[in-house]
Amino acid sequence: MKTPRCLHCSRPLRARADAKTCSSACRRARWRKRARIVRVLAHRRRCAACRKPIALSMRADSRFCSARCRQKDYRRRKNAAGKSPQKAYQRIIREQLAAESAESVAADISRAEVRPIALAEARALIEVYEYLGTMPAVGRFAFGIFFDGRCGGAVVYGDEYAENLGVWDRYGCRGKIIALLRGACAHWAHPHAASKLIRRSMDLLPEHYKVVTATVDPAAGEIGVIYQSAGFHYCGVMRAGGRALIRLNGKIMSERQAGRLAGTRGVRALARLGFDAEAVRRRARYFAFRGPRREREQLRAAIAGLMKSYPRRDAGKREVPR
Repeated sequence: MKTPRCLHCSRPLRARADAKTCSSACRRARWRKRARIVRVLAHRRRCAACRKPIALSMRADSRFCSARCRQKDYRRRKNAAGKSPQKAYQRIIREQLAAESAESVAADISRAEVRPIALAEARALIEVYEYLGTMPAVGRFAFGIFFDGRCGGAVVYGDEYAENLGVWDRYGCRGKIIALLRGACAHWAHPHAASKLIRRSMDLLPEHYKVVTATVDPAAGEIGVIYQSAGFHYCGVMRAGGRALIRLNGKIMSERQAGRLAGTRGVRALARLGFDAEAVRRRARYFAFRGPRREREQLRAAIAGLMKSYPRRDAGKREVPR
C-alpha cells in the first residue's frame, strides 16, 4: 500500500488516517500558499469568452467580464452540446500552416527513417502542434521520423501514472506498461508519417515494455484515427466521471500541475482561485502489445472485456462512440 504523504512537505504522514498535512505548521503554510496564489492571480483573471481582463471590482469567482460574454459562452456551449468536432486540433493546425507555407509535402515515406532523438528536439514539434502545447512532466524516450535528414515528426514515451496506484496489476501489466504521452508531425511530413513513426518507435523501446497505451482527448476533437491505423485496440473511457480542463494566462495545464500549485483539483475551487477551469469528458484509451505472439495474446486476453469497436467520425452526422 502506498504511504500517504504530507501535501505541503511530502514527508510520510504519521497522523490520523484522514490527515492531509504532517503538522499544524505545514497546514498553516499550505493555506498561506493558497492565499498568495489568490493575490497573484487576482489581477490576471481573464474572461472565459473574450479573454479580456476581468475587473477587480467583480466577484472573485467571476468567469466573464460582462453579461454579454456570459450569454455568448452559453450559446457556444449549447450549440456544441452533443456534437464532436469534425477535425482534430492537430489536423487543423497542420492545414493552417500548410496554407501559409510554400513547402512541398515529403513524397517518399519508404525512405523515412525513425530513430531516437533528444527530448529538447521533440519539444520543438510538440509545443507547436500538440493541443496541450507542453511536454509531459516526465518523458523517458523520444523518437523522430526523418525525411532526408530533417525531422518531420516526434513521439514521447513516459511512465503510465496510474501504474503506481496498482490499476494495471489486475491485468498483468505491472512493470510492462509505458504510455505514449505526446506525438505530432509537421505539416510538410508525409500523410502516413504518424502511423509509421508510432509503429517503428514501439520497436525501439526497451524489451521489458510489452504494453503501450495512449489516450485521446475529446476536448481536442480526437477520436484516435492514427491509433486505429496503427493497429491499437480501443477500450474507451475506463473511469467514470469527468475531469477539469484548466487554463492559466491562456496556457493549458494538467490537473496534477494545478493541484501542486493551488492545493486542489476541483473545478469550482480552481475557478474561485482565478484559474480558467471547466469540466470536460475524460480521455478514451487505446492499447497495443509487443513481444512474442503468445505473450501478446495473453496480454490482450486480460483486457478483452474492456475492448470496444472503434469510434467513427461521420461527416454531417452526430458521432456516437461504439
